[in-house]
Formats: sequence, C-alpha cells, structure tokens
Amino acid sequence: MLLEREQELTVLDKAVADTQSGTGALVLVDGGTGTGTTALLNQLTDRATAAGALVLQSVGAPGERTVPFGVLRQLVLRLVAERHLSDLPLDVPPPLDLGTGYAGAGEGTGAGDLADTLHWLHIVFAGLSAERTVVLAVDDLAWVDDSSLEALAHLAARLDGLRMLLAVVRKDGLGARDPRIGEIAAVATHRVRARALSRRATAELVTRHFGPGSPDEFSRAAHEVTGGRPRDLRVLCDRARLRRLGAPHWHTARLRRLGESLHRERLLQLLRREPVLDTFLKATTVLADQATDDLVARLAGLSRQQCEHAREVLTHVWPPAIRQGEAAHMHAATEIVLQAMGEEERSRCHREASTVLDACGAGPEEVTVPLLHVDRLDDPWDIDQLRAAAAAARRRGAPEAAVRYLSRALVDVPTSSQVRAELLYELGVTELDLKNPVAGLHFVQAARLMPQLRRRAEFVSSTPLDLVLSDPQVADLVRETAADLGTPREDDRQGRYVAMRLEARVRYAGLHDLDLVMSAAPRLRELGERRYGASAAERELRTVLVFAASMGGQTDHRAVASMARQILDEEPAHAALAGLALELLPAALYYTDTPHAASSWLDAAHLHASQEGNRVMLSRVASARGLIHLARGEVGPARECSLHALALAESATGRNRLEPTVVLGCIALELQDHELADRVLDPSVPLTDLRLFALGRSLNGMRAEAQGNLAVALAHYLDCGRVLERAGWVNPRSAHWQVRAALVQHRMGRMAQALETARTHHERAVVWGAPTPLSRALRLLGILTGGSRGIEMLRQAVDTVETEGSRLELAHALTELGRRLQKESIPEGDRLYRRGRRLAAELQNAPSDVGPATTARSAWALSAGLTAAETRVAERAARGLSNREIAEQLKTSLRAVERHLTSAYRKFDITGREQLARVVRTDDSH
Repeated sequence: MLLEREQELTVLDKAVADTQSGTGALVLVDGGTGTGTTALLNQLTDRATAAGALVLQSVGAPGERTVPFGVLRQLVLRLVAERHLSDLPLDVPPPLDLGTGYAGAGEGTGAGDLADTLHWLHIVFAGLSAERTVVLAVDDLAWVDDSSLEALAHLAARLDGLRMLLAVVRKDGLGARDPRIGEIAAVATHRVRARALSRRATAELVTRHFGPGSPDEFSRAAHEVTGGRPRDLRVLCDRARLRRLGAPHWHTARLRRLGESLHRERLLQLLRREPVLDTFLKATTVLADQATDDLVARLAGLSRQQCEHAREVLTHVWPPAIRQGEAAHMHAATEIVLQAMGEEERSRCHREASTVLDACGAGPEEVTVPLLHVDRLDDPWDIDQLRAAAAAARRRGAPEAAVRYLSRALVDVPTSSQVRAELLYELGVTELDLKNPVAGLHFVQAARLMPQLRRRAEFVSSTPLDLVLSDPQVADLVRETAADLGTPREDDRQGRYVAMRLEARVRYAGLHDLDLVMSAAPRLRELGERRYGASAAERELRTVLVFAASMGGQTDHRAVASMARQILDEEPAHAALAGLALELLPAALYYTDTPHAASSWLDAAHLHASQEGNRVMLSRVASARGLIHLARGEVGPARECSLHALALAESATGRNRLEPTVVLGCIALELQDHELADRVLDPSVPLTDLRLFALGRSLNGMRAEAQGNLAVALAHYLDCGRVLERAGWVNPRSAHWQVRAALVQHRMGRMAQALETARTHHERAVVWGAPTPLSRALRLLGILTGGSRGIEMLRQAVDTVETEGSRLELAHALTELGRRLQKESIPEGDRLYRRGRRLAAELQNAPSDVGPATTARSAWALSAGLTAAETRVAERAARGLSNREIAEQLKTSLRAVERHLTSAYRKFDITGREQLARVVRTDDSH
C-alpha cells in the first residue's frame, strides 16, 4: 500500500478508464529520484492488467542510451514472444531490425528507413488496440535512446481514437532540455507527481517496520536523512531493523549515521553507473575552491554540456539533504569522492590539476594548492612551483602560507642536494618574518649543505641582519665563513661584494666587541674616500663602520659625519626602510652633532613607508626623527615623535620598540624627568640591547638620586660605565653615566674622584670634538671647579654650543652660568639664567611635526622648565593642598607627588611651599 498517494492513484484509475472507453491517453509521471515514480508506474500497469489490457513495459538504462531502438525493442520482443504480431495482417516487415525475426528486416539507418519504421510501429499498435486496450509503460525517459524517443513521440502524437495508453516517467532535471521529451510531455492527458513523504507519513512507515511506540526523534531522524523519499526510507528501515536500531533502545544517533552511510553508498553506485559524473566530480574535487566551469571541463576532458548534465544528474539522482544548499551539497559529494579515490589516483589528479591551472595562467599559489596533496613530488617543476608560491605568499604578507609551501617542498628533496640548501635558506628567511626561533637553525643547515665555499659565502652574506644579531650560531657561521673566504683579489668584483657583506654582518654582530669597535675607524680609513656608485654591500659595510666609529669616539667627529652624509647621499630612502641605514645613520648623526643631514632623507623614507602603509617602518622613521630632534635639543618634538613611534609599534616585537624607547630614555636623562623614566623602565622589556641596558642603569641611578640614595645611584652609574667601556662605547655624547657619576661623587664629598671622572669625560670630548659633548664636559668641570676658573669653563661651555650643537645643552650651560654668576652677585647672571630657562621651556614646548603639540603651560612653568606632571603638582602645592590631597586629585602615588615637588623646588632654586607660592603669584601677575 502506497502512502499519501490517493490523489495520484485516482488520476491513474481515470486514465485507464478513459482508455478502455476508446480514448487514447498519455500519463506523465513526474518526480525526483527515490520519490516513488516507478511505484506509481507499476500501480498503473497493475490496474491496467486487472482491467484486461495488454501491458508492455520497458526501462531505460544509462548504459543502453547508445543502442538504437533499445527501449522499443523491449516492447516489441514481448509481442514476438507472445505471438501477438502473428495475429496481425502484416505483409511488410519493419525497415529496421527491431528484433521481430522477420527475414526481410533491413540493416540501413537512413532517414527514410526511420520514417518507415515509425509508420510500421503505428500500424502495429493501432492494430493491437483494435482488439484490446494496449498500455505502453516506459521508465524512465531520461535514459531512453534517441531512436526510441523518436518512436514514442511519434506514437504520442497519434493516440487519438485508439484504445492505447502511453505511460512515461520523467525524473526531475534529467533530460529536461531534450526537445523530444518535451514533445511527449506536451501532449500528456493525465499528469501525476511523486513527492517525498511528509513527516506524518514517514512516521507511519517507520511504525510499519518497527512496530508502534517509536519516538518522534527517531522518525524525525529517518525523515531528515532520507528527505522523505520512499525508496530511501524503505532501505533505511530495512537495514536499521537488521541492525536492531529500533525498540527498545531506539538508537537515533546510529540511525543518522546509517542514513549518511546509505547516502554515500548511493552516490558511489551512481558514479559507477555514470562515468561522466565520476570524471566531473573528481575534477571538481581536486580543484576545490578553484573549480570554475572552464577549469573543471578542461581538467575532466568534458564539454560544457556534459558538465551541465553531470550537475543535473548529481542534483536529481543524488538529491541534497533537507535544508542543504547547493554549495554544501557539492562539497558533500566531493568529500565522498575524495575518500573513495586511492592515493595514486588522488596524486595523479592533483598533479594534473596543477598543470591545468598553470596552463590557464593561474597565479603561483593557485597552481601550488593541488600540489600540496600529491604524495610524492618527483618533478623539479613541482618544487619550482612551490618556491614561486612561497615567494608570492611573502609578497602578500602571508608568511605562514609560505612556510607551508616550502616545508612541503622539503619533504621530497634529497638531503644532500643544493636545491635543499636553497629551500632551507628561503624557509629560514620566511620563518624570520614569523619570529620563529628555528629560523637560525635552517640558515645554518642551508649553509652546511653548500659544498662550494663561494656559493656558501653568497648564502651566508645574504643572511638577514636581525638574525645575525639575535642568533649566536648564525653569528658564528658568518664569522667562520668570512674567515674561510678571506680577502678576494682586487679584480674579483663578485668576491669583494660578498666579502664586504660578510664583513658588515660580522661587525654588526660584534658591535659590542671592543676590538671590532676600536678597529672601525682605521677600517674606514683603509677603505679610503667614499666612491659614488659604490655597491650596496660597500654602503652596508660603511654604515656599520660609521656607527661603530661613532660609538668608539676615538676619531674626529667631522670625518665620521662626512662619511655618514656621503652614505645618505647615495642610499635610496625606500631601500633603507628594511636595511641598516635607518637604524644606524641617524644615531651616528646624533653623536656627530650633524642632524640636519638626515632631514630630507627621512622625509623621503616617511613618504615611502606611508605609501606602503607599513606601521613598523613608519615607527622606525618616527624614531629616527625623534633622535634628530633630540640632537638639536628639541626635546618636546623628540618626545612626541618617540611616543608616536611607540604607538605605531604597539603590536610589534620588542626589537621594533627599541629605538623609540632609547630616545625617550635619553630625553628623561636630559630633563631629569622621572615620570618619563618610569615609562621607559618597563620591567617586561629585557635589557638585551647595550643601549637599552645603559639607559636602564642610568635611569635607575637617576631614580636613586631623587630618593637620596647616592651610593646606590653611583653604583648604577659606574656599573653602566664598566659595561660600556668593555664594549668600547666611550663616545662622550652617550656618556650620561659619567656626568651623573661625577656630580654624585661631588655631592658625596669625593672631590678627587669627581674631578678625575670629569676630566676623563672632557678628554674624550676633546678627542671627539663634537660641540654638544664638549660643552657638556666643560659645564661639568665648571660645576666642579670653584672661583673664576669654574666661571671661565662655564663661559667656554656656552660659547661652544652658541652657534652649533644641541640648543638644550646651550640652555643648560646658560642656566648654570647664570646661577653661578648670581651667587657671585654679578648682574649678568640674572639675564643669562632667565635666557637659559626660557630657551629650555621653548625647546620642551616647541611644536611637533607628529601628533598634537605639547600643551601650553603657565609662564612660570615654562621659564623654569617644569614638565607637565611637575606643573600640575606645583600648581596645587602653591594653592596650599597637602601632598596627600594632591595625590588623590591626580590619582597618583604620594611618592610621585613628593618626587615632582622636589624636582620643581630644585628647578626654581627654592626650598619650600611659601617660596613656591610667591613664584607662582609673581609670574601669574605678569
């Protein structure tokens, strides 16, 4: 008994009755695969047989679509077997052989013969229907051969007046575009449609198989996994009953898995029956996300029409699950196909897909995706494609993908080949982008695999500088390779290029090595005058040497500054974004007091970084700008640039945050700004860089000074000095520790030690010759030396930086000279003191070229050079608030308030709140 088919059966009964009354009829049964179209056709034939009709049935099959009259022969052979033709007065055999056994059956296939055959068939069935009702049932039209379709269409158009019923099944989608099927459907007198069962009918069918009491979720699961298709439901229920999935436990989850398994089995059966669909799905599977119509057709070797037919077959013969979209349906099919393919076939198909993609002009990464699924890469072309894809991935900023491509290529490359060495090198470069700690290991492995020294040297000479600095084993490899290569001949240009790159890396890794730092200036002189048009390797080497010579401070600053400017003149700003020049040359210009040389160059570098939208590079440019501002003494803009650089590098690694941190630390030392020092002294940042270590020691010493712990402060300063001296970093421009140590020794009453420290500092400043450190050294000696000799030294300090050097150092020298003259009651002192304070305030509040300008403060704060935090505290203290009240208002610690207030007293040269209130009232009244 069929479920939910009452209306359809009524239509079939009427069709049989109409035919019995002498009216020819054509019944069209529509529906999807598995919905019961065949069952309805069988119901029709059963009813016709019961009514005494002659029923002739045939079934179309995919494998017989090429057999002429294959379906029609099934009908005629029944007539021959039952001798129905012998009862007819037929004197003429069919022009074409239909298996009738007539001796005169023709062998031709011309248009005339076909027309005669169709006419003969009409005569035959008209004669039969004169005696009794004839029913021709054909299942299904999509698989009927062309000749039989012609015959059925011919008969369908001539049913009028015959007791003949033609019943055909048309499945959804299949053959819908065939005009002959359209002709047959157009003359249908009765139509029925087989539909999937409802949830209620599904539950009834489950009850028939498993008995009463099945839970709702059990029948719902059966309905969902089969889509309510009766054929699939019956198969599912039969197999579930054999597996005892029903009462008493009702295994719903296992029922769902069984349904999914049946669904997969159905597709695999379909693929064995439909080779076009099998080929189509395999091509779609291996192309994955790149499976366009053109590419699938090309890889599968199919026409566009065949591909469309394959999609129709998949959709209607293997229908999607309930609420499953087209994309999900196709994905489910490709997953099943992929699991069914063997390893060898899968690899072959993926390699063919890669070849097709390459031939169609796809990008390197698109070509490579299928190769990732090949079991073994034997062809050098495969490795080349993976390397090209890795390079493309790096260009688009996807180093993870590049690592995946290169790692796959390495699997099948012989361990001793040069190609493996090149792959390891490329993998190391890519892993460096990801900060992967194994990058250095891969660089070393790559170099060890190169049998030729020259080739190995070329490999090692192109090692990224960050890796040389951060990985000791890579630095050892660079030194070893440089020593093995030696000094190439003068006429060996390539050899000299490689040797210079190696030397640049050796010296860059050895920036903390005393011997290498001390030898930098002699090596510069050995290289001779800078030649325009020199190679990038020579510029790289000279850049490292200039920085090392600056840190060593053992030669005249003008020579170093000249070399730095010459490098900048020829170093492209866009190339410097990823090279040494941006890191080292602004620092060298800072030490040599020649910051103006880098301004236009940094502007060009900023433009390139902005065009690329690279925040890390923009951060580095902003840091360099901050250092240039600091060299001029413009501490306000320097601070803003550095804070902006830190914001840009917020998500970057500590290495990219180093440069702005160093500039901020120098500003904190220059201004004795404890708030800024606290920001620089981040305990989470390891002090691995020597510059950062020196700043950390100096700032800790400054903090200890403010707390009155002079012995601790001196220990910090001297510890800093010992480390820097061991590294050969004795440039007086960076020797903040030496100045502070002498002042602390002076405050502790150790006059001899203080003078010795100050004289050593002065001697180094004289050798270096830059105005800013020389002025600072003279100022230090002037502070420590009493009487007219000290005043003279302070005047020399002012004169040294009056026209060149740091304007902040000039402000300090003026302020100190004015203070000394005031103590000596010399009238000039007040003017010089005010000038120094005013200049310092201007420098701290100068407008910045990055971000918002520093907020303006009151005149009394500007003249004294108070920081913003010191101003806030001093204002409240002058109004009579206690330290605790100030701390609560500003939401800061009591200790911070005390520190800021002490610093404000020192800058005003006063001792208490009453004097502070008078200063504030006096200045505000103006």
